[in-house]
Amino acid sequence: RISFKFQGVVTAHTTGLVLAAMNPTQRGSPAPVLEWSCGGPGGFIDIKRWYIGVITPDFKSSQAMERLRSFDEEDAELVGRRLTVATRTMKATSEELNDRYVAMPESRGLVARLCSPMEPDSVRRYAFSLTGIGLGLLTLTAAGLVSSLSLQILMVAARYTNTKSYASVLELAVGSRAASFALDMVVLMNGVGSCICILIFEGDFLPPVLAKPPSFEGVAVARTWAVVGAAVAAWPLTLSSNIGALRYVAIAVPIVLLTTITIVLWDAPGLHRELRAAGDRVVWWDFEPRRWLQAVAIMVNAFANHQNAIPCVNSLAKPSIARIVKATVYGNLIIWALLSSLGIGGYVSWASATKGDFVLNYPEGRPEIWCCRLMLAITVYLVLPVAILPTAKSGAQLILSAAGSTSREVTPGVHAGSATLLLVVCTCIALKVTNVASVLGVLGGLLASSLMFWFPAVVFRMLLWPTMPPVFRGPALGAMVLFGSLCWLSVAVGFL
Repeated sequence: RISFKFQGVVTAHTTGLVLAAMNPTQRGSPAPVLEWSCGGPGGFIDIKRWYIGVITPDFKSSQAMERLRSFDEEDAELVGRRLTVATRTMKATSEELNDRYVAMPESRGLVARLCSPMEPDSVRRYAFSLTGIGLGLLTLTAAGLVSSLSLQILMVAARYTNTKSYASVLELAVGSRAASFALDMVVLMNGVGSCICILIFEGDFLPPVLAKPPSFEGVAVARTWAVVGAAVAAWPLTLSSNIGALRYVAIAVPIVLLTTITIVLWDAPGLHRELRAAGDRVVWWDFEPRRWLQAVAIMVNAFANHQNAIPCVNSLAKPSIARIVKATVYGNLIIWALLSSLGIGGYVSWASATKGDFVLNYPEGRPEIWCCRLMLAITVYLVLPVAILPTAKSGAQLILSAAGSTSREVTPGVHAGSATLLLVVCTCIALKVTNVASVLGVLGGLLASSLMFWFPAVVFRMLLWPTMPPVFRGPALGAMVLFGSLCWLSVAVGFL
């Protein structure tokens, strides 16, 4: 019953995938035939059909049949047994979820299904200033397409092998606990960076909001107190280990985000006229390798929330391939539309002068911008507990492993302690760091790209490969490796 968070500010940890918008199912009648044709109604291309063709397991291929072969308990190697058992589980689960189901009546309202924790975008406008509108849209679109694919890979691998966590899926694919340790470390570092970014934004938003409210006497608040105050206010919401506990505050986030988009687009024409009068201009295509690589890392972060993919898909009733594809495609499409609107609106308003935190471009004293700052402060406040959740779990699991515990189960008390410790650490770092764009560049280029592309590529190649359609699996793996390489290269270039 939960959906992904939309991480625009944080890594912007972005996503509000509409997983919960999928109708639950029950067994009964045959499922729709899965076609590889991309043709939709009216002759339009239906990208969902293409994804279904790419990700639907084919257990009749020669490699899948070889993987499913019976093995001798005494002679078979451990790796062979592990992958054979996993593939058999996938086959049984696929038959259950994809071959027999009928839709159940919808039991929740539209708002409850579609509204998920989301964050507003900010540095995406800065990314457009690095590339121009045309190249920026192309890069954002490509990142969204490959992100959807890697999400689907993780969801299918986890749900169809009855695996409960990202770390467990990677360990199953590789056959070593070192893989799950590496993933927990990456999730921990990525989450810490994301929370730092959120607190940096709070330090940018709150002081101007409190200093000059329209028609009222303002209060001067230092950035330090704004960051600390936001962390203290969010702390009670970080203690729960159940992300579904935030469903009551989640509805406020899309409302705030859409209102912010409206304000930005409303002001864009007037600001653009001032921009042209000052001699500046908007660029449609600005390809300079170093700047483009920096933009790639930032835009990849727009879709980075893969650490929550598996808990979400495991919470769904009967997640067929079609529903998994629908959830990821619709979710990333919403993110793409929102970020494109915000990115283009902000870039058209400020062009080359666009800052990493776009709100700093707007002059103080304008009521609509004051409202925008206030709503953005509220939004990032609501997203902070969602960003803390997987980070605290990974941190707790690392602590349990270091303590020699044989169980990876994180109790509520351990989660609360881990979340509190992480929040304190992130707050201290956010007090010292103010350049959010540089933080996001490293996060997207090194950490988020590992979670989004490199680890899913490993799962795809080592676990799902024999069951995937041969015509698609090579390009799918190549796309993930390409984006992972570009993101890592952006970090290396940034330090040169």
